[in-house]
Amino acid sequence: MVLSGDAVRLSDAPLPPRVWMAGARVPAALLGQASVAAAVRCALLLDGGRIAAVEETVPPGDVPVVDLEGGTVFSAFVDPHTHLDKGDLLAAGLKPERNLFRAIDAVRDDYARWTADELRIRMGFALRTAQAHGTRALLGYFDWAATGPRGHPLALDTMLDLRDAWRGRVEIVPASLATIDVLADDAAAERLGRTMADARGVLGVFVYPSPHVAALIPRAFDLAARFDLPLDFHVDEHLAPPVANLPVVARLARERGWGARTVCGHACLLSAMDEAARDATLDEAAAAGLALVALPYTNLHLQDGTPEPPWATPRRRGLLPVHEAAARGIAVALGSDNHRDPFFPAGDLDPLQTLALAACAVQLDDPVERWAATITRTPAERLGLAWDGVLRPGAPADLVIHPGRRSAEVMARPTRGRVVLRVGQPLPPEAAEPPDFRELDALRR
Repeated sequence: MVLSGDAVRLSDAPLPPRVWMAGARVPAALLGQASVAAAVRCALLLDGGRIAAVEETVPPGDVPVVDLEGGTVFSAFVDPHTHLDKGDLLAAGLKPERNLFRAIDAVRDDYARWTADELRIRMGFALRTAQAHGTRALLGYFDWAATGPRGHPLALDTMLDLRDAWRGRVEIVPASLATIDVLADDAAAERLGRTMADARGVLGVFVYPSPHVAALIPRAFDLAARFDLPLDFHVDEHLAPPVANLPVVARLARERGWGARTVCGHACLLSAMDEAARDATLDEAAAAGLALVALPYTNLHLQDGTPEPPWATPRRRGLLPVHEAAARGIAVALGSDNHRDPFFPAGDLDPLQTLALAACAVQLDDPVERWAATITRTPAERLGLAWDGVLRPGAPADLVIHPGRRSAEVMARPTRGRVVLRVGQPLPPEAAEPPDFRELDALRR
């Protein structure tokens, strides 16, 4: 390739306002070619913080050029499943658990100790971390049970304040995490729906494994329709057939015409169902048009674990059947889920690391070429963001550039050499690195 413009380096700060990114390798799905499982070599013209052109090569001219030498370009990441209110509770003194319901109990016991200052520190730390990794938007749950002085969760007030403060850096989509029993009380359900409508958020419901809760699932759809809210279910986060509620959610989503506005996370039970029941459930989900979110970090940690010594190695891993879902045309996304709390003792809100783990856990061939949309385009579309993550003329120049030239290189070193561009410029040094964990030492109670 002959480059006629002045050559500049990606590390130069600031970059020229009009500059070519030459030699880019972009997953085809992020160029709008959803049916093509490949990567495309191309050049991106950035102008004034937006993508001005996408060409095969750089045309002659005087525009400065950055040669990426085959490095991979993603649109900035979108994380569809995070728990901002619980993040870094280990720094506050809680302990990790090996069982979902023990972790739930540990956090509920801690609600009374939460303060606005602590939530602001923990959630702000999470947002700075996500920004440094290249995330431009995320869905953040807050536990509905942790009510504050205004009758709704203190974490929601903090999240809404941070949403305003972080506008233009990381977009926050607030989502309730209300146990489905709340919907049995008409007044409580009304308060939940109105609160989420006022917050311009998502109605999120935890459907725990019990046969009787299936009768309450229609109320979630009633409430969503009344307040015009998207729906998000934590559903079938267990490995104990025959308690399966995802089939109920999928059927109702199809019957109510709410599938395009319904997302289901976890669905671990699909991995433990017999093949016929699994396939029938996935067929119903496909017919409804709902999306599934796989959460490899937390589900690998919590499913089939032994909560007390003597420890036993887990044998059933509890990951939803990603390949079988995708083969049916179901929208599949990947989420970070919990980070450094009783549900998962690690995690760092890094979608690219999540993709790397999923590539191993569910055996994704060519994960960059075939599955990049799971951390970019698909969650952007399902969250209803203004930009769907497709790199086209007019789109924001919000990019994550990785030096890896193929999946093997990117997945081997997902955190090395990454450069995050927002509005066409690298993040400033103070934002480009995740914050130091020592900042959380003050949280120790």
